[in-house]
Amino acid sequence: MTRSALTPSLMVPSVPDAVDFYTRCLGFEQTGGWDDQGELVWAEVSRGEARIWFYRDAMRPDAPPAFTGFLYLFVEDVDAEAERLKSLVKPIWGPEDMDYGLREFGFEDLNGYRLVLAKDI
Repeated sequence: MTRSALTPSLMVPSVPDAVDFYTRCLGFEQTGGWDDQGELVWAEVSRGEARIWFYRDAMRPDAPPAFTGFLYLFVEDVDAEAERLKSLVKPIWGPEDMDYGLREFGFEDLNGYRLVLAKDI
């Protein structure tokens, strides 16, 4: 398995639901997984060089997912991706050009994690 330099590992209530959302909506592919008694409890998804791990937190199964930041995914066409996603996600901003040289579309995924599709301008 190829490792990226930094791989976020996000707790989710349902690993299969997270994998479905990221593969169906965001163009990732599932590149790893681990079952525990027939239930998918860990998975890796990737898109280009980007990788994310999802896991079910067995120690705190009722704890809500929490993350205080944004995951940036650099794409070729922010506008086309944003148009395709707007009905599937909760938009936060954009697409818009930022003063610091990026075109961005910010949104929340099915678990409330915040992502930004971005491209240098």
